[in-house]
Amino acid sequence: MPYRPSKKKYLYLVFVSAALIVLHYTKLSAPVEIFLRSIVTPTLSSLTTFSINVGDRYQVFKNREEFVAAYQACLATAARQAADTTAAALLAQENNELRQLLAWHKKQPVPMVVANVIGKELLTTGQKVLIDQGVKAGLAVDQPVITQEGVLVGKILKVEPDIATVRLINDNQSKMSAVIFNRDRSLGAVEGGYGISLRMNLIPRDEPVRIGDQVVSSGLEGTIPRGLIIGTVAVIENEPYKPFQQAVLTPATDLSKLTVVSALLTR
Repeated sequence: MPYRPSKKKYLYLVFVSAALIVLHYTKLSAPVEIFLRSIVTPTLSSLTTFSINVGDRYQVFKNREEFVAAYQACLATAARQAADTTAAALLAQENNELRQLLAWHKKQPVPMVVANVIGKELLTTGQKVLIDQGVKAGLAVDQPVITQEGVLVGKILKVEPDIATVRLINDNQSKMSAVIFNRDRSLGAVEGGYGISLRMNLIPRDEPVRIGDQVVSSGLEGTIPRGLIIGTVAVIENEPYKPFQQAVLTPATDLSKLTVVSALLTR
């Protein structure tokens, strides 16, 4: 026979339920309810959060296609954020370089034209860049090109109405007179080496040269004013059997990462 609860058990359950209701509304059971609630609430909260997260995942990724689409959207968002970060960093760098050029310009009497580097000449093995200013802006051949606060990076090689070619100082055909800021203010000639090296030749053997000495333009060339920074001495070569000593220089700026430059209108 199937089990059937007795009437006494029903009456007992009704009595207990009624007692709990009376105790609740008379607030006699409040301390017990608070204690039980403090135990149960954290568990209920965790279960609720878990169920919401599971529900969200189920709603977002109902099938494989939706999961792939959401993943591709995340990749696109990450790519956009990376591009925005890079663009902001480049803009900050260009603004800083432009501020330095303008600050140097205020100290100098020589007029100048600010230009953007728009490319690199790839037809030869030399080191040449293209800038977005030309004859219309007053540029001419052999004018010096600087960056930052008076750092010499090259000379104008060729000009067109709205564009110019700049031969950098580390080009294998680049040669210019320079002076070392040592005790004797040693003169010499700075020459490039296919973008690999920058050397100063024809330095008198009996004049002391030290690693770290600064090298600047001498002013002996008509179009290049004295005092433009070229670099610092990194290695000294002074052989007894040679009439002159030589020095390998470290350029004052990274010539492969030029973005904003200025041409000095010296003619």
